[in-house]
Amino acid sequence: MKKYIREMLQDLTGKHHKDYIPPVPKPPADAPTVDLSAPPEPVLPADLNNQELSKDPLGRTRQLDWQAQESEERETG
Repeated sequence: MKKYIREMLQDLTGKHHKDYIPPVPKPPADAPTVDLSAPPEPVLPADLNNQELSKDPLGRTRQLDWQAQESEERETG
């Protein structure tokens, strides 16, 4: 019994190759794919950084002017 315990202790405390990385096991073929990324946040009118700009140049100018005014009011207020 002492012999087995000494062998186990030797395995645990002995010199091992520190650069060894075991291979990653392959997933089963029928495993479902799970997307862990967070879903995109919905676009809100008050969220100036996440707005979708208009395709119309005049509408885009109005949006950008409004965003600039809103950000100025936030900074000073």
